[in-house]
Amino acid sequence: MPTETLLILDGHAADADAVRAHLLGPGREVLVATSLTAALERVQGGEPDLVLVSLELDDLPGPRVVRVLKEHAPYTAVVALTSQPDPSLAVAAVRAGAADYLGKPVDPARLDQAVGRALRERRAERALRETQEAIRDRYGFKDLLSRSPSMHRVFDAIRAVADTDATVLVLGETGTGKELVARAVHDGSSRRDAPYVAVNCGAFAEGMLESELFGHERGSFTGAVGRRDGVFSLADKGTLFLDEIAETSLATQVNLLRVLEEMRFRRVGGDKEVQVDVRIVGATHADLPARVAQGRFREDLYYRLDVFPIRLPPLRERREDIPLLLRHFLDGAAREYSLPVPTVAADARAWIVAHDWPGNVRQLRAMCERWVIVARGRTLLKEMLPGGMLTPGADPDAPASLTLDPAMPLPPQLDTVVARIERDYLARQLQACGGHLGETARRSGITRRTLYTKLKRYGIDPDAVVGERARRDAVAGREGAD
Repeated sequence: MPTETLLILDGHAADADAVRAHLLGPGREVLVATSLTAALERVQGGEPDLVLVSLELDDLPGPRVVRVLKEHAPYTAVVALTSQPDPSLAVAAVRAGAADYLGKPVDPARLDQAVGRALRERRAERALRETQEAIRDRYGFKDLLSRSPSMHRVFDAIRAVADTDATVLVLGETGTGKELVARAVHDGSSRRDAPYVAVNCGAFAEGMLESELFGHERGSFTGAVGRRDGVFSLADKGTLFLDEIAETSLATQVNLLRVLEEMRFRRVGGDKEVQVDVRIVGATHADLPARVAQGRFREDLYYRLDVFPIRLPPLRERREDIPLLLRHFLDGAAREYSLPVPTVAADARAWIVAHDWPGNVRQLRAMCERWVIVARGRTLLKEMLPGGMLTPGADPDAPASLTLDPAMPLPPQLDTVVARIERDYLARQLQACGGHLGETARRSGITRRTLYTKLKRYGIDPDAVVGERARRDAVAGREGAD
């Protein structure tokens, strides 16, 4: 049964047959249509993975045919073919949605490269959609995305606590997505139709934070020209997310503790108590027990917050998510800036996955925005990555680190280490077996189906792995000859 379906749309039957003969292979079905009408009938029967379309069709010549195909099959990759040596035509085709552009007669080597890149992107899109759908179906989340076992434990925790009113404390490094977790807790609760209010406690000076949290009365300080409600009032009946709660002063912590225990407070400069009903989700990147020991955070407030802790792993501990998030953020940035989505070269992808991402998911998202602007629809090459990502310590061929953090529970760390070892082992077996899945499964002592499942989980593309190995061997061979 074919695993990939390609469609050649070309009014010249001889050209289409030549391309089809070249592309035929195991696990691949290659169809031919000589008109746009026939092609759309094929598409309606099931979206192909790739369409190679001539821009000299009789029924719709030019780049508009690409746009029509993408309207009917938005997830199908399109490669444009033309015998006209016109650079502006190539630009128009890419803007219309083509992943690549080839001149006719088609060069076999360039055809293989273009088809390989387009199919890899198609697989990445399919993996992204399947993961999004699976998470929506199982958890109901729309903004959280992961294949990682450690993150799926986070998802299970969110689902378990969301429909209670328990206070939640989200722990994790900067940029790991703590506010997304807070929002998911709110959206999964009975308060979902009430306000969700977020405040960064570290963004305000001490005096201003009290006003931001509890509000103030007119004349309570210079500039207080009228009464103002704080975020506790604004979040009444809903959820209040207190980000970077460790940055509050000891004086503010006293007031916070009283509010969390009694749901009552006074506005700054006021003498009337305000009663509210608010569900609290706190978050911090700090080590709160250490701050308690240092006298910088109240122990009683810590215990009041630490009812249901959820710890987010850093991105470097769930590298299997990086290819998925890379695709997700590139797609989002391309839509935001109205630019084409760049493809990612195999060596660039390897370095991106190997990078430690100290800024975590937030940093990866920012870099994807930069890459969309820099690449402008071209292939993102290793040379386009920041120099800091290409350091020896980030070598994608280096063995996985086995360092464990003694401050974290052992089971999730073991899962992460085992996953990294398994991913590295399977990638190297694939290289050794020349990309042959059956032989790789046999050497690894697992079934072909299990191998396929693990490759999907870890975002390993056999074609990319083998292609990168061949490229390095070729470079080594040239250097040896020199």
